[in-house]
Amino acid sequence: MEEFITHFGIDWKLLLAQVVNFSILLLVLRAFVYKPVLEILRKRKQEIEKGLQFSKDAEEQLKHTQELREDVLANAKKDALQIVSEAEKTAHERGETIREETTRKTEAAIVEAKRLIQEEKLKMKDSLYNETESLVRDGIFKVLQEIPAEVRDGKLIEKALVELKGVTKR
Repeated sequence: MEEFITHFGIDWKLLLAQVVNFSILLLVLRAFVYKPVLEILRKRKQEIEKGLQFSKDAEEQLKHTQELREDVLANAKKDALQIVSEAEKTAHERGETIREETTRKTEAAIVEAKRLIQEEKLKMKDSLYNETESLVRDGIFKVLQEIPAEVRDGKLIEKALVELKGVTKR
């Protein structure tokens, strides 16, 4: 081996100095470069893992939010349909009530109109009777004035006797 070392021109002192220098360099690099770089890499790895976890959590929350949104929309549609159905039912019931009330009011108005017409008829009959009586009385008075009193009184007495015989025969 010594021959090998001399043949290649290896100097033990120089080799030993290089080994010591390399060891010192390795220790210095390990202490001041390698550990901080490893620490930075470890922190970045943790941040990346946190970011990935945050991303997963955000995706899950988004899925949950979308499911919740779909549930809320489905419930809202169902509630809206129920409200519309109830509104239609209420409108139908109110329509029926209004129709019945209108019919009742119309019938009451017709009855009241018939009653007023009947009252008016009676008033007109009374008025007509009074006017007719007055006209007949005036007419008879004028006609009777034209007939002489003896003839008039004789005819009236005759007529009264005929009426009296008709009443007694019955």
